[in-house]
Amino acid sequence: KTKSIGPNNQQRMLMLMTTMFFTWMLFPLALFLCIADAFEVPFPPSAAEIRASAVVSTPSGPPLPTCVTQQLLFGSGTKAEVISCLPPLFESSTGFGETFFSSLFGTSAGNDENPRYKYDKPVLAFLHGSFHASWCWSEKYMPYFASLGYPCVAFSLQGTGGTPTVEEGAKKVRIASHVADLDAFLGGLSDDDDDNLGLELGENPPIVLLGHSFGGITVMKWLEQYYAEGERNNADRQNINLAGVSVMCSVPPSGNGKLTMRYLRRSLLDSWKITSGFVMKRAITSKENCRDLFFGGADNENGVSDEDIERYQGFFLRDTIATIDLIDLGKQLPSAKADVQSGRAPFVDRLPSKPLVIGARDDFIVDEEACRESARYLGLESPVFVDSPHDIMLGKTWKNGADAILEWLEGF
Repeated sequence: KTKSIGPNNQQRMLMLMTTMFFTWMLFPLALFLCIADAFEVPFPPSAAEIRASAVVSTPSGPPLPTCVTQQLLFGSGTKAEVISCLPPLFESSTGFGETFFSSLFGTSAGNDENPRYKYDKPVLAFLHGSFHASWCWSEKYMPYFASLGYPCVAFSLQGTGGTPTVEEGAKKVRIASHVADLDAFLGGLSDDDDDNLGLELGENPPIVLLGHSFGGITVMKWLEQYYAEGERNNADRQNINLAGVSVMCSVPPSGNGKLTMRYLRRSLLDSWKITSGFVMKRAITSKENCRDLFFGGADNENGVSDEDIERYQGFFLRDTIATIDLIDLGKQLPSAKADVQSGRAPFVDRLPSKPLVIGARDDFIVDEEACRESARYLGLESPVFVDSPHDIMLGKTWKNGADAILEWLEGF
């Protein structure tokens, strides 16, 4: 007798045949789409599109990358506060196809041109100035640049709250100590360095070094050492893959001497505000003085509230345990080795790319002539001036300086 197929068995058979049909029909189409997606070459977004898409995070948009603070031991012997802000490592611009083939063939979603580098863009290493520490970069600049794909790192110099002086109880730090720490920090960014900091940035990653205020003259002294003939062999230099250099609102290569004399001739009141603000540390106790020196003067004019000022003054108090030894610095200013006629540094022709010098039009501390001196020292005809007070990385005008840096980076 013929056994009839019941209703349930008929439904199962129909579902099985339907599934097999769509599987065999749609699989070639899915495979074709994956291949097309994988080999698609997207047009790179313009600078304006990048800025428009990643200015600040909003409740409805994706969150900005998070900054992480650590205490790390440098090869120089300094235990320093380090802040890192890294972009997502496996973010892909070509979508599912790239992810599919990366998983299938075991390839990395990092830098395809050079697998030693984990990121497609250079590492941005920031260095702060007096009264500040690495925190000043973590509020705006580091999350912003990390959101654009740039790994960002910064460390706090000796004498700040996060980085005690190596010499216990010291109130002054020599410039040579800062330079040694900067050198150890930059070398430690490479995963294959003996004293690597464990930040996992890849082997010998390209580094763009950016210094602000006294951090700028520290960068100049480091460059002087980095390129000095006979002091370092090629193997040492290759361990730090310098890709670019920028200084912002920097103390000029001739130091504060000429700068102070210009202020004395222009305004005794302004000279008093600067002297009392730094030497007597009134910037820590006086909101008015703090605003004048760093944030553009009038109350909340630069988007910095009284609560912000109080918070920053708390940082300033924490980060002035020990300050730069100005007498020591005065004996070895970068300008001493510059060309007498042009003011150019002896290493200018060996820089890896055209440097960037940024000045702030509303800077109360570093005047226009000081910025032009720094530009000449680094072989430039003139600096780039932006609308900002001295603290170019904070307040509502922070993006003016960030845009100048981004435009420069895109021109590498």
